Amino acid sequence: MDVLENYRRSGQNMDTAIFTLKKNMTTVLNSVEYDFSKGPVEGINRRIKSLKRSCFGFRNLDNFRKRIALIRS
Repeated sequence: MDVLENYRRSGQNMDTAIFTLKKNMTTVLNSVEYDFSKGPVEGINRRIKSLKRSCFGFRNLDNFRKRIALIRS
């Protein structure tokens, strides 16, 4: 924390990294402290998008929703 507080700009790429770290400090500390992850949700979203691309042209929306329900189970 002292390094971040006492950092002086030097005109290098490190300036951007330090600025971004300071801006997102609460998020970074929360990710270290807690074990939560949005990875499983992102995985489901990726599978649904893949289904949407590969199964273009369902007869009705109900069939598409049934396929999504099969993916989630």
